Amino acid sequence: MNPMVWKRTISAKALEKAKSAAVKVEDKVIFIANVNGTLYAMDAVCSHARCILGFLDEEKLTVRCPCHLALYDLKTGKMLEPPYVAPDAPKEKLGLKTYQIRDNNGWIEVDL
Repeated sequence: MNPMVWKRTISAKALEKAKSAAVKVEDKVIFIANVNGTLYAMDAVCSHARCILGFLDEEKLTVRCPCHLALYDLKTGKMLEPPYVAPDAPKEKLGLKTYQIRDNNGWIEVDL
């Protein structure tokens, strides 16, 4: 079992104000969100055409890619709707990885 490797991303205050952000952490881009005090983290690069995710729906806990509108579940990373340009895309194979996330003394950290 691998030990947790927590990496600092953004200040908790900035995330609270922005609600979500795509941040570079080492060689990855991670989409992080604060929805009513619950933190979420997942890969931010869409598995379809490598665009950076960006449209958070706080009510449905989803995030949509701005390029071709693929929709992902914020909790699981599962693709819920394929990109409109590839309606037959294998959704079950195009999900994104999710990460453990925490607030550590005012800084949001993810476990890579």
